[in-house]
This record gives sequence, C-alpha cells and structure tokens, in this order.
Amino acid sequence: MQLNAEGTGTGPYRIVEFEPGDRVVMERYEDYWGGWDGLHFDRVVVRVVEEAESRRQLIERGEIDTVDRFGVTYEALPELEQNPDLTVDRSTSTEVEYFTLTEAGPLATPEARQAMCWALPYDEVLSGYYKGYAKQGVGPVAQTVRGFAPETFSYTKDLVKAKELFAQAGVAEGTELTFMGSGTIPELYQASLAEIGISLSIEEVDTTTFTATFYGDAPAEERPHVMGWSWWPDYNDAWKQLYPIVSCESWGSKGGNGGFYCNERVDELLAQAKDAPDLDVYATAHAEAQQILTKDDPSGIYYAQPEWTTVLRKDVEGFVFNPINLGTYDLHALHRAE
Repeated sequence: MQLNAEGTGTGPYRIVEFEPGDRVVMERYEDYWGGWDGLHFDRVVVRVVEEAESRRQLIERGEIDTVDRFGVTYEALPELEQNPDLTVDRSTSTEVEYFTLTEAGPLATPEARQAMCWALPYDEVLSGYYKGYAKQGVGPVAQTVRGFAPETFSYTKDLVKAKELFAQAGVAEGTELTFMGSGTIPELYQASLAEIGISLSIEEVDTTTFTATFYGDAPAEERPHVMGWSWWPDYNDAWKQLYPIVSCESWGSKGGNGGFYCNERVDELLAQAKDAPDLDVYATAHAEAQQILTKDDPSGIYYAQPEWTTVLRKDVEGFVFNPINLGTYDLHALHRAE
C-alpha cells in the first residue's frame, strides 16, 4: 500500500491525493525527464464511478474527459458516437473473450467440449450483447497477434451437431453444468443449451470470489464446468497468449489455465514455438496448436474479439490506442486543444 500511495516511478505526474475507491489526483512533476514543451495537462484526476449510467452522464456533461471500454455499455455507444461533443475511438485489440471449459466430469472428453462449442449462439452474442462492437473470435489467439493462424477452425451454432457429440461423449439429456459468472452472454448460452436438454446453472459471484476460484488450486473435479474470462498477451506474440491459459504447467495459481486443460501435443508445440530457429517453424507450430485448441481438443469457447472503445471529449487530443497495454493512456501526450 505504501508504494501505491506514493506512486514511486519516473513518470511525468506525481500522486498528490489517493483515496481508495474514490480517486487518484496527480500533478505534473516539473523535473520530468521528458520535458514539458508543447501542450500538456497540469493535473490529472482518475475517478472511480461505479454506475455505467453515471459515467455516461458525466462525460456527456463534460465533467470527465475520457471513459474506456468498461466505462459505458454497448447499448450507449451508438448514441455517444452521434454526440458532436464526443469522439469514440474504435480500435481492434489483442483481447479474446472466452469461456473456459473444465477438463473433468461431463466435459472430460474432446467430444463433450466440441459439443459445447457448437451450442453457443454466436450471432446472438455478437448482435445482442456486443451490438456490433466485436467480431467472432477465431480460437484463443487474436487476429492482430503475431502467430495467429488464419486457417484456425471456427464454430457456428449447430445444435444438431452439439446433440450428436454430447451423445458420443455419454453426456445425457438432463445433465446439469455449472457456470461461474454473470451477464447476458451466459444467459443466451443457457437458453441455447436448454434446447438440447442440457441445463446450465449460472452462479453469480463477486470478483474476489471468482478470481480466487479461477486462480485457485482446487482440483478440476471441484471446479465450475464453465467460467467466463478474457485474455491478451503481455507482448505481441501468440506463445505469450497461449502458454499461460492452456499449458499443462499453468494450472490454478501457476497461471491462467482455469479449466485445468492439458494436451501433451500442445505443450510440445508451444515448446517448439518458444525456441523456434526461424519464423516458419514458429508459425507452423502455432498453427497446429491453434487447430488442436479449437477443433480437435477444445480448451474453451473463444467467441469474441471485442473492439476496444474509448470515449473522449472532442477537445481532448493526443490519445493513441495501445493494443497490448489495454486501457492505458500516455498522460504526457494528452492535452486539450487550444
């Protein structure tokens, strides 16, 4: 907490006020190594505002200058784009949103997880939830990331195939699966699965509980069957996207493999890609891994690559979207137009 309170670093602004859960106030550090030529803000206030509608009203009234993707609802974005006082930046990021599928119980077999992939109503998710501000995901690697394989298998909703595969996997009608999370997308999925006799029980929990479960070390048999999550790499590389979420070594507290997925061939391919002597070996290894992770032995349902939307007041300039460090701002570059 002391480090957070003092904000030790080498940036252009220093923290002068920190109220957890309310605000952080920063003022320019006059001796900043980058200098202060040109236009800059003297003071930056980061506010915590819990309600999406309140955030929308604040930026429409000009009481705040910017709100990022999680700040306003998808329903609000079309109207905000029509507001002459605002700019809505719509950028393609490296994020993939997905459902983890726990490799145990009813979902222990590839066929059962394939059935789960065929059962998601992708078109309804993209139009009904994202309102056109996302495209369908193609596997666990975003299309903007180096190493993405364009030929990666992609699903559509097909309940006939889903039902056949559930039968092959021995998952009988009336089976109840558990989903940890909340929101419109699991509800759409719940309704789709119900059409073929599979029950999806949605358990809504707070963020602390969810994170403790996802990154916890409880065995696969004791975990929810499905959990909603998203991921993007620390740098522009498919290996960095894949290894933390699908490697056999990344279970629980060791990484982001919340479904306890493990495929030895995928691990071999990730090792090849990590130590690849050239781009051909790198690309070939990643392409095979992505095909396994989607078509042959699915690790999750990779349903969307959202646009990262940033709403700014029209007179705020200097914003540049960062597709890797999502939701960050170059505060030194931001300024108000003269």
